[in-house]
Amino acid sequence: MCLSFVSPRRKVRRVTDVREVWSFFSGGMGLDLGLESAGLGANLAVELDPWCCATIRDNRPHLSLLEQDVNELSAEDLRRARNFSGEVYLMAGGPPCQSFCPGGKRAALTDPRGNLIYVYLRLIREVKPRYFLLENVGNLTTAALRHRSIKDRPGQNWNLRAYSSQPGGGAADDDAAPMEPDELSGTAIRQILEDVTGMNYSVNFGVVDAADYGAPQHRLRFIMIGAREHPAPGLPAPTYGSSVPGLAPYRTVGDAILDLRENPGPHSNYTEQMARFFRLVPPGGSWRDLPKELQREALGPSFEAGGGKTGFFRRLSYDKPAPTVTTKANRKGSAMCHPEFVRPLSVRECARLQGFPDNWRFSGAMNQQYQQIGNAVPVHLGMAVAGAIVSAKGKNGEVRGEQRHHFENLLEKASRRLRMAARNKRGLDATLELFPR
Repeated sequence: MCLSFVSPRRKVRRVTDVREVWSFFSGGMGLDLGLESAGLGANLAVELDPWCCATIRDNRPHLSLLEQDVNELSAEDLRRARNFSGEVYLMAGGPPCQSFCPGGKRAALTDPRGNLIYVYLRLIREVKPRYFLLENVGNLTTAALRHRSIKDRPGQNWNLRAYSSQPGGGAADDDAAPMEPDELSGTAIRQILEDVTGMNYSVNFGVVDAADYGAPQHRLRFIMIGAREHPAPGLPAPTYGSSVPGLAPYRTVGDAILDLRENPGPHSNYTEQMARFFRLVPPGGSWRDLPKELQREALGPSFEAGGGKTGFFRRLSYDKPAPTVTTKANRKGSAMCHPEFVRPLSVRECARLQGFPDNWRFSGAMNQQYQQIGNAVPVHLGMAVAGAIVSAKGKNGEVRGEQRHHFENLLEKASRRLRMAARNKRGLDATLELFPR
């Protein structure tokens, strides 16, 4: 249903001294708080989840809120909700990203959740804002338009890049059919770029780490900024780094939550069976720090699975940024164990790592609050991206296709950032390679 509509009897505003900003897939509003801090506070929010909507209403009661499925909305619906016919300065949103998450089902853009990206692009095409912001998981840059499970691929390679350099889609000596062009790495983002440039928007995009902008956690996100009337703003340069000349040191878990150690607020708990393993893991450690004879027992069937399993039985360190804040801190595979105590991080501690102010109230039961926090964009990252947009200066003129030749370079840089993170190569090397000083 539609909430908080402005009365249609009011005079339609055609000229305003306030930048009109519309937020989509707003969730717990981490991205919006970052935008707001740079002067781009949302005037309209669109969100379907009822608990996220309750959070929005509780904290921003005067914000126009549409509690509605974006599939059902048009530009006319949005303008009617705001009683606004002028230029929208910014549309910002992060369509649900489960289709591209490493832990998801990898259904790519054949999944309705992946198709929400196209719904968002449709609304941008209809509204024609001056700028748009598309946020998603970093893996969007390597995702395929159509997903094929590893067991059905020729050679059963988990890395799609392996097929891109093989003739015939990687035909092997097994019965698997060769990979089709739309099943290869990077085809999803290339389709999105084709659609965006067809809308007469110039874009800049890349994969960034929230820790580089002051968040006390490493969290890789895909960011695309589009501009209608001039070349798109560049992504913000890092302001924090590990031993990088001219940058502030990374903010750490201790910086964010040490003062909450005696009064953390509500938190979930581990079962006694899980707690006995966590007692053996030192700060900054994981399941690999358990005695060899206990590792198989702790991980269960996951012990034989591939990958690094870096999230299993993970305990944070006060002295480093946190890993990506998860939605389920009490699970052994996505653990966010306190550095000092044998318990998951509390709701408030997770919110601190995401940059939410202490007076921000999350609605719903504890698990729903963890969910809102873990799915949010770090406030610090939103603030940095907003700063890049508001400080952008460019000449008016035709922009269609003017940056098309940069796309492959940007895609390679984004893919390199993902590979560096997979090898735990962060800090000085990553910052200097991707943002030369």
